Parts: sequence; C-alpha cells; structure tokens
Amino acid sequence: MRSIINVYTIGALILLGLIFFPSCQSPVIETADESLDISLEPGPNTEEEAQGALIEVEEGEVIEFGEGTFNFTKTLTMDGKSKVTIVGQGREKTIFSFKDQNDGGDGLLITNSDNIVVRDLTILDAAGDALKFRNSDSIVMAGIGTVWSGEPSEENGAYGLYPVLSSNILIEDCYCYGASDSGIYVGQSDKAIVRDCEAEGNVAGIEIENTTNADVYDNYVHDNAAGILVFDLPGLSQAGARTRVFDNRIINNLRGNFAHEGHIVAEVPAGTGILVLSTDEVEIFDNTFEENNVMGTMVASYQSLVALGRAPEPPSDYEPFPEQIYIHDNSFSRSNTYPAPEEQSFFGNLLVQSFESNSIPDLLLDGVFAPGTGESGTICIEENEGNSFVNLNLATFPNDLSFNQSPHNCSLEPLPEVTVDVPDF
Repeated sequence: MRSIINVYTIGALILLGLIFFPSCQSPVIETADESLDISLEPGPNTEEEAQGALIEVEEGEVIEFGEGTFNFTKTLTMDGKSKVTIVGQGREKTIFSFKDQNDGGDGLLITNSDNIVVRDLTILDAAGDALKFRNSDSIVMAGIGTVWSGEPSEENGAYGLYPVLSSNILIEDCYCYGASDSGIYVGQSDKAIVRDCEAEGNVAGIEIENTTNADVYDNYVHDNAAGILVFDLPGLSQAGARTRVFDNRIINNLRGNFAHEGHIVAEVPAGTGILVLSTDEVEIFDNTFEENNVMGTMVASYQSLVALGRAPEPPSDYEPFPEQIYIHDNSFSRSNTYPAPEEQSFFGNLLVQSFESNSIPDLLLDGVFAPGTGESGTICIEENEGNSFVNLNLATFPNDLSFNQSPHNCSLEPLPEVTVDVPDF
C-alpha cells in the first residue's frame, strides 16, 4: 500500500525488489502493472495527503483511511473519477473532523463521477453539507456517519448525506444527526434506495425531493422535527414521482424546528411523521408511527403554503397538486404532547391552536386537490391501525373541517420495487 506523497518512490522500490529478489512477494500486488491502493493515516500532512489522493486516484483503486481522527480545514473534492472506493475502518473508528473548517461549504464533495463507494467513516462538524454527490451515477454511501456536535442548531450544515442531480443511488446503514435541514436528502435524482439508516436530531430525518423512483425502507427515524418528507418544489430541474415509504419506524419526532427562517423546511410543523407535498405516485405502507403528535401523516399542496402567505407564487409550469397517493397498512399511536410554541412552525402552531385540547388526527389532508380528480383527489387511505382522519379544507380553515374519511376509502395499484445499478462493496 502507498502514501500519495511517496507513490513514485515506493513504486520504484517495489519494481527493484521484483527484479533482484524474485522470490519475495509484495503483500499488495502480484504483477508489476497491477493498480496500487492508497493508504492514509492521521498526521501533520493529513489534509494535503487526502486531497492529493482524491486528485491522483485512478480507476479501480481504493483510498483507505486508517483508524483515528483526520483534521481538515478545507472541503475535500473529487471530480471526474470512475470505479473508486473511499473507505475507513468503521463509523466509530475513522473520523473526518471539519470543526476548524475555514474554506469551502462542504465536507467531502464528489462530482461528475460514476461507480463510487464511500463507506465506514464519520464526517464531523462540516461547515455546510457533510457528504455531497453532484452529477454522478452509480454511487454507494454505506456505514457513513454525519454528525454535528452538541445540541442541534440552525448554525449546523444543511444536509448530512446529499446526492443531487444523480442516479442509481444506494444509502445504507448510515447514521445522521444534527442537520439544520435534512439528515439524508435525495434531490433531483432518479433511482434511489435509502435503507437501514438511523436519522435523529435533524430538522427532517429523510427527504426525497423532486426525485423519481425512490424506495425508503427499514429506517429508524426519531427525535427529529419531522420524520420523512416527500416533496416536489417549484423552480427545480425535474418533477418527482414514484416514491415508496415502507417498513420504517417513525417515532417521537417532536423536536423543535430549528431550520433557518425562510427555508421551506422551516414551514414543516415540529411533530410530523411524514409530509407529502405536491408530488405524485407515493405509496406509504407498513410503517409504525408513534408520538408524531402534530401531523402523523399529511398530504398537502404547495398552494396551501401560498394561501397562508408562507411561500411565493410558483411559476406557471409548476404542478402543485399531489396525485395518486396511497396510504395503507400503517399503525398509528400518539398522545397530546406538543413542542413549545416558540419551537414550532407557523402552520404547526395554527394546527395546535385550532384543535385546542383535542388531539390532532393522525392523517391530515389540506383539501386542495387537482382539478378533475373528484372528491378523493386520487388520495386513497385504507387498512391503517389506530388512525384518525381530518380534511382541513384549508380554503375555509378552520370553519369546514371534515372528519369523514369515506371519500378516500379506495385502493391504488402498488408501485413497483426500485432497483439500482451500483457497484459491489
């Protein structure tokens, strides 16, 4: 294995060894033309060695980080690479610390790359987003931690794991804490799986935004302001559709909303389990909801935010209405514990005040449906355990609440399983 600083020297020594001592075997290579891996350990030259490795790594190589804390003051970047693995010794053992970062907005930024694996390390206290992929294909994030130290704050970076404008994404067995927007965010992408992850202490645990073909399952999402968001927002490169959210534990998401004022996530009520906003073809099933006491699950239109004065008018080519939403076979339980008013969003306080001492129902619709979709708005709800229901009819809220779920007692065709083309790891 080699340090990036001494690659040429070590390569020459290995070659001489093969010539003059043919009976000796290298522990890393078997032939002189086989690729060499890069090995890095914490030390005084950590920053230049790591950035050098990300620049010089070649196709098929592995950059391996040893056990310990690697201190960085600048964003690490990798661009235009293929078939590269970046690996540590485990989430608890290999730490990338950016607590003294003074240059760049991200921790590790990977762009214009394909067949990339990042695994088994933690990114700590990044100034902005912790691990960001952009314009990349076939990417794996596994066994990654993204953490901001101390009590979560709006001064923390926005996103923990952040693939955007990418495709064929696998996020697996990761832990995300303290993001001032979303712990795990998949945006403007196609074909994504988020599974077996834990998200806590974020504004939103997991967010799928303007993305097509996503599966979110077997995750533990707890102690966030909101558990899982599935959004389509205006002014972005594509619309989203076909997201399945299933077999997740969505528990006790009652943390105060600490997002920056003016960001759309700041409008999400603290105490939300799942919020679906203005996107199509979403299936929510076999999830366990406990103690998400303000909005267990809500389906809403962006137009409601506009009507409440919480968002600007969208462009004319934006489709604001959610359609083909299927919520079934989930279980709900809750109490009347709510976040403090000063930690709550505008709409969250409006809900709590409107229902006064009564429990807010588990399933909420804003009643703003796409024209021509009838009484159901193509939102179907069935076979949930313990749920209560309300259509807020926001056009006349709070004067025309409907607790009659029957217009939505219908079924939709289940969405297909999402598969992703990613490298083995």
